[in-house]
Amino acid sequence: MHDEQPPRGGKDPYLLASLHRGLEVLDCFAERDSWTLSDLAAHLSHNKATVFRVLHTLEGFGYLLKDAATGRYALGLRLQALGAAAMRNEQLRWQALPPLQDLAQTTGETVHVGILHEGVVVTVQIVDGTHAVRMHSAVGKRSPAHASALGKVLMAYLPDAEVDAIVAQHGLPRFTANTIGDARTLREALHRVRLDGFAQDAEEIEIGLRCLAAPITDRAGRPTAALAISAPASRMDADRIAALIPRVKASAARISRMLGSPSMAAA
Repeated sequence: MHDEQPPRGGKDPYLLASLHRGLEVLDCFAERDSWTLSDLAAHLSHNKATVFRVLHTLEGFGYLLKDAATGRYALGLRLQALGAAAMRNEQLRWQALPPLQDLAQTTGETVHVGILHEGVVVTVQIVDGTHAVRMHSAVGKRSPAHASALGKVLMAYLPDAEVDAIVAQHGLPRFTANTIGDARTLREALHRVRLDGFAQDAEEIEIGLRCLAAPITDRAGRPTAALAISAPASRMDADRIAALIPRVKASAARISRMLGSPSMAAA
C-alpha cells in the first residue's frame, strides 16, 4: 500500500490511503460482528492481499481479534476501551453543562472543563462569561499541564512516575515569568494542590489571565477531570479569588455527584 496515494474517489492529497482503508475495514464491523478475509475483501472490492495487511496491522494493535479455528476477525478489546472512554467523555461534557452555565451566569466569567490526554490538557466543555472582556477558549483546545490550573489539578493526583513521564515528554517550557520551570517547584505546587483541593494559574500561560480549578471525580472517587474559571487578572484580586474558590469547588463537586462519584474522600 502507498500512503501517498489518495483513497478511492478522494481528491485530498493529505489523506493517507492506508489509514483510509483501515477505517473502511473497521466500519464494516458495525454491519456484521465478524468477517472472513475473503468476505471482507469482496465486500470492499479490494484485493485480498491489501485487506490482509490491514487486518494483520489492526490485529497487531489489538483493534481486531482473529479466531484461529475459523479465521474470522472480530473487534478487539482495545476498541472497546476506546469506546468506553468516548462514552465517559461525552457523559462528562453534557453532565457538566448545567453546572457550568450556572457558574458562568452567577459570576459572569468563562468556565470550562478539561481532561488530561497524553500529558496535555484538553478542553471538553466551555461556557462563555457575560463580561465584554473575558477569556476566550474552545472545545478541543490544548493547554500545557504544568502552566494551567486545570493541568495542575489533574497532575496533582497522579503517581509521581506519571508526573515525571509528562515532564520528560513535554518539558517545562516557560510562557511568562510566572511559569513553573523546574521539577522541584512543580512537585511542591502539586502537593499544595492536594492539600488545598484547588489550583491556580497566576498568569502562568498569559500575562493578564488568571484561573482557578478544582477536581471532578468519577464513580470510583478518582479525579479524572477538572473545572476551571478564568478571568482577566484585573478582576481576580485576592478577595475575589477567596470568594470564588468555594464556588468553583462546589460546582466541581456537583458535576462529580452527577457522574456518580461518592466524594473526594475516596480519591
